[in-house]
Amino acid sequence: MSVAAWCHTGTRQLYAVSPNENEERATLSRPVEGEITVRKPANYAEITARVQAAAAASGLRLRRYPIDGLGLDLLRVDIAAAEPAAARLAVFAGTHGDEPAPVVTVLEFLEQRLWTRSPSVAFSVFPCLNPTGYDLGTRENKDGIDLNRQFARDEVPEVRTLRAAVANDTFDTFVDAHEDPEEVGFYTYAFFNDSSWPRLIVEAVAEQGPIISTPEADEHPVEGGVVGQGDEETRDERFREYMADGEWPLPFYLYDLGIRDFMTTETPGMIELATRVAMQHAARDRLVDLLTASRSADA
Repeated sequence: MSVAAWCHTGTRQLYAVSPNENEERATLSRPVEGEITVRKPANYAEITARVQAAAAASGLRLRRYPIDGLGLDLLRVDIAAAEPAAARLAVFAGTHGDEPAPVVTVLEFLEQRLWTRSPSVAFSVFPCLNPTGYDLGTRENKDGIDLNRQFARDEVPEVRTLRAAVANDTFDTFVDAHEDPEEVGFYTYAFFNDSSWPRLIVEAVAEQGPIISTPEADEHPVEGGVVGQGDEETRDERFREYMADGEWPLPFYLYDLGIRDFMTTETPGMIELATRVAMQHAARDRLVDLLTASRSADA
């Protein structure tokens, strides 16, 4: 048995996992609520059932958007903030079906009520954007299409459904949670008005698992786990150049809607699942803490 640890409330908590990822089970010991067992879902039907159960148990708003031609729904869970003047954070997972850690992380976030540590943040959570790809264990959907190149247009049903689901939202920031199946270290595409945030997020992730040590990630220069894109003016110019080819990933669509603060997390697919999940939690939690502190300072 291997063990990975992460801390989200100041209490050190352990995950013990089987080396067989297809049969992986993780046990979380919580000092107040007892033992909670979490697991990698076998298929989209299980994801749906678990999201439904978690939303019902906590009285959360679950929205279901039918995906044309699939007989399946895109799921969205909205969690209202408990305090006024809240920041709005969206979390997207499962764009690629062969990247399970973000999906597991979102399910834990819902099932273990991890949002309660951040009462001044409203969350919109999308547990799995690519149902058929998840079931097949492939990057692409069942038609062999990479959703993360399609967000400039409405031709693909999964993309069309998500675009419609978020078109009228005004998120302050978002997490586009991914994995890099060929990496052994974490990296992030992180773009925030405060240039210190990416480094602080990577530092939090480094407490849970390895950070990429090579000078490039996915053919982009990377330093200290952060893929650099220059200052805000340079970044906008580069984004517009990238966007000109029409092969938009989800962040480009949201950027085009006006959201300028966001990050894409890339956990390393070559290491054990439990560690990857811990790293996804750490990245999100550090962003939430920074967002909360920033709002408090502005109040």
